[in-house]
Amino acid sequence: MKTDEIRWDERYQNSRFPTSVSDVVKDHFHLANRGRALDIAGGNGRNALFLAEKGFLVDVVDISGVAIEMIQAQNPSIRCFREDLDRYIPKPDSYDLIINIHFLDRRLFPSIKNALKNNGILIFNTFLDSQFPSGPQPTDHRGHYLQSNELLHAFISFQIILYKEEAVVWSNGERRDAAVLVARKRDCLD
Repeated sequence: MKTDEIRWDERYQNSRFPTSVSDVVKDHFHLANRGRALDIAGGNGRNALFLAEKGFLVDVVDISGVAIEMIQAQNPSIRCFREDLDRYIPKPDSYDLIINIHFLDRRLFPSIKNALKNNGILIFNTFLDSQFPSGPQPTDHRGHYLQSNELLHAFISFQIILYKEEAVVWSNGERRDAAVLVARKRDCLD
């Protein structure tokens, strides 16, 4: 069995990934103070590069050395951390903006809350499990997809700016359901 690192390195070497900034990032980054930003599972850096151009000091964490090299080749000022996200914990009270696009690790939810500064902005977009039939699944992939309203409930103590669940059509015609959350960490959390 391939490790996550090897699998993702191969995917970045052999696959095409989107290069344009995510719409939700492009439409909502301006809500955050221009300070430090964290891109969780930043991949090829499309969102991190955009944020750096907009004046943020950007940290990226990703398991793929290939992805990290791609980012560093385009903008060496972006701080990149090659980390297994199963064990990663961002520093508390460090970020004005955290983005998490097309990645899910529920274990990170409390760490994301702690890593955001007061009034920091969270932009989160990932897939729902609605494309799966009900009943037992043959693989563990279902754990990588949200239940309906799960993301909203996970960050309900934040000021919710935007929450929606929507169908997304990929360039290959595949339809996926996704949850989008934009939220501000309030001074007092429950």
